[in-house]
Amino acid sequence: MAYVSRSAMARILRETADLLELKGENPFRSRAYANGARAIEGLTDDPLVRFEAGTLAEVQGIGPGLVAGVAEILLTGKLALHEELISTFPHGVIDLLKVPGLGAKRLRTLIGELRVDSPAALERACREGRVAALPGFGAKSQEKLLVGLATISRFAGRYLLPVGVEAAENLLLRVRSIAGVRRVEVAGSIRRRLETVGNIDLVATVEEPVRAQVSERFAADDTVLAVLRSDESGITAILAGDIRVELRFVEEREFECRWLHLTGAEEHLEALRDRARTLGLELRESGLYDNAMELAGGGGTEKEIYARLELPWFSPELRENSAEGLVAIGGAAAGLVELSDLRGTFHVHTTWSDGIASIAEMASAASRLGWEYLGITDHSRAAAYAGGLDAERVRQQWREIDDWNASGRAPRLFKGTECDIVADGALDYDDDLLLGFDYVVASIHSRFSLSREAMTARLVRAVSHPCVTFLGHPTGRLLLAREPYEHDLEELLKAAARHGVIVELNANPHRLDLDWRALRGQFARRELTSIHPDAHSPQGLADVRWGVEMARKAGASRRDIFNTRALADVEIYLRTRHSRAQSVLA
Repeated sequence: MAYVSRSAMARILRETADLLELKGENPFRSRAYANGARAIEGLTDDPLVRFEAGTLAEVQGIGPGLVAGVAEILLTGKLALHEELISTFPHGVIDLLKVPGLGAKRLRTLIGELRVDSPAALERACREGRVAALPGFGAKSQEKLLVGLATISRFAGRYLLPVGVEAAENLLLRVRSIAGVRRVEVAGSIRRRLETVGNIDLVATVEEPVRAQVSERFAADDTVLAVLRSDESGITAILAGDIRVELRFVEEREFECRWLHLTGAEEHLEALRDRARTLGLELRESGLYDNAMELAGGGGTEKEIYARLELPWFSPELRENSAEGLVAIGGAAAGLVELSDLRGTFHVHTTWSDGIASIAEMASAASRLGWEYLGITDHSRAAAYAGGLDAERVRQQWREIDDWNASGRAPRLFKGTECDIVADGALDYDDDLLLGFDYVVASIHSRFSLSREAMTARLVRAVSHPCVTFLGHPTGRLLLAREPYEHDLEELLKAAARHGVIVELNANPHRLDLDWRALRGQFARRELTSIHPDAHSPQGLADVRWGVEMARKAGASRRDIFNTRALADVEIYLRTRHSRAQSVLA
């Protein structure tokens, strides 16, 4: 049986969905594979365990027709349909599918008319003006494609945080089983929980006499595709999925200090070295020294090293910037928010729009997480592509939510909407309907290419509406795929604060929006965020984990996160906002 990570399984299923769409197959078949990819990504347990227990079909999004395909990937590491589809298209089509703004229909045209077979070929066709000459494209479309090609080139070799974490955790288990390895831990950007990561950094205690044998065992692992370097200091290799791993060998006495150095960003490490010098010390990778004589802190734990530098211990997520800067905003000393602090969430989709589970199924999943409340936010009518609700369907959904709450079952459900912000900043529903919701998440899903001024005005107008409670995925970025749209973020955040609108931290790992760097400023100004998974399946609720990681990077404590509040406090807050909106709109 081949080892296949969840991220690799999801990639195969998602590429199959894209290739089916590109081939012009039944859209329901393509969507089934896309839903399967989303379900696998959201699983909190091992799909192999579910396969062996015969419970794969119980996972929302993996219907009976897809179970055999998932099993095939688990058993062989491949999917015959995926391989067949790849063989019917030019070799570089998979890379072309990653280009932002290039959908299946347009790609079919480019392949058929221009014989485009790779990103390089597409760029050449754009540079030569051949794309602009095609019906339905034009100069503006050609320019957008060049921007998209530059984006995927810039992001090459980087991976979403969950992909890196999963690969690192699986690798840790394997390295720990190798004889001669006394201790091994993850370092680098994965340990700091950067939103995208370049490679896996591991540091291991291995005595010199057995390092060669450890390297040989590691290189023989079935996840290792190629060894780039191997010597007494460690081994560099390429894993399945083209992820680079650096495994470094250290002596036991220097482990903690090397772990600290291999974790922190350079700015943070330089701040620690400066701090040491002001105290008459020297911080090296091998330890902390005083007049060349090693101190007790030099061979101690990370916490002891920070203490010897007269600093609070910094959680790894915080080790991006200078120590003094973080102490100044209180991020290092305060207790950071934990996943267990969340009491519910407010950005969730169901089968009423483009989700794959019913209201009852999403509510039951929230109950299993121990949450007290859950907000349902299916799309508004402008998102017709996602099954957006018209006014009549909204009222039908309200009745279903009322029935759930009347039953006394937990969690308490709130009536919400993810309401589109149209091009001029107006909301997609009229005020009378908006007042019927408990809360409103306002989001942009179209017209991303407005000018900086127009987009800023659009967003500022939206957060000025008295019915808006949350601003959804505020910058519109898709990590490794699409840059944020052009707008004045500072002006937007000021407008949101002025009108009491909470800017969400969208925890979907493809978004992680608002960025943790901007969030740090939000928390310094004592402004709230709320961690929302943008879930389209029960498994997707677990994505709040990644939002918590980003909030921690920004130095957030419980008080900074709206959905750490108890149900009674949330009800009071939403009622107060609702009453204010009624008063303003009366």
